[in-house]
Amino acid sequence: MTIQVSHTEPPILQLHQVSFSYHTLQGETPVLHQVSFEIQQGEFISVIGPSGAGKSTLLNLLAGLIPVEEGKILFLGKDLYLQKKEGPSFPLGYMLQQDQLFEFRTIWQNVILGLEINKKLTSDNISYVNSLLKKYNLYEFKDKKPSQLSGGMRQRAALIRTLALRPKILLLDEPFSALDYQTRLEVSGDIAKIIKENNITAILVTHNLSEAIGLSDRVLVLSPRPATIIKQLPIHLTLPSDNLLSYRLAPEFNTYFNELWEDLNHEKQK
Repeated sequence: MTIQVSHTEPPILQLHQVSFSYHTLQGETPVLHQVSFEIQQGEFISVIGPSGAGKSTLLNLLAGLIPVEEGKILFLGKDLYLQKKEGPSFPLGYMLQQDQLFEFRTIWQNVILGLEINKKLTSDNISYVNSLLKKYNLYEFKDKKPSQLSGGMRQRAALIRTLALRPKILLLDEPFSALDYQTRLEVSGDIAKIIKENNITAILVTHNLSEAIGLSDRVLVLSPRPATIIKQLPIHLTLPSDNLLSYRLAPEFNTYFNELWEDLNHEKQK
């Protein structure tokens, strides 16, 4: 499923020696320590690591929700946090574990919510949202309430709401974890396909090694807290079909899985 990413262009996102700690009355808790990596336009990156290693904190830093304490995060060569503060047109989307759809709004009203808040409900953007709903089989349900849709359909609606703002980078904080196993497989494949088709750079946090291998161009492995990157593993799968869910049948899958499993367990035993 790996796409060919051109490395002739500068990285869309760069982290240089990023460190972060939480501060409470009880003291300081270091979470991230000198994390550095780059992402090219159109790459799909997964971040794995032990529970509590700071994966969600890393996404919050990338989203500009909390400022870095040490180091820098650059978007297209410029300080990301300063860009976040300068205006509402921040080119980044964030999908959480829950779909966060409002039951008192229809699916249509939910997917245009970001456009409303950012005062971007233009005819061009409305046409774009309609095209996404039609393309991904949700247009006929646009007048339904979220409770009338399946979990997978709700997650697609949540993604379309995020894509409506045309983000350059999409952050995914275990967006499939609330789904049952079968739905999770189907929806993760659907959403990865949507991301690829729209050439969006994506960063997925997940505890699921199979998911990380099957959806990603590269997997970053974090150590226990205070987390640093212990490995960056490029993924190249030979898929037996165009179906993204066939990644488990790729001859390279088990090798990648065993390598990442050993990395995580080795770090736990330190």
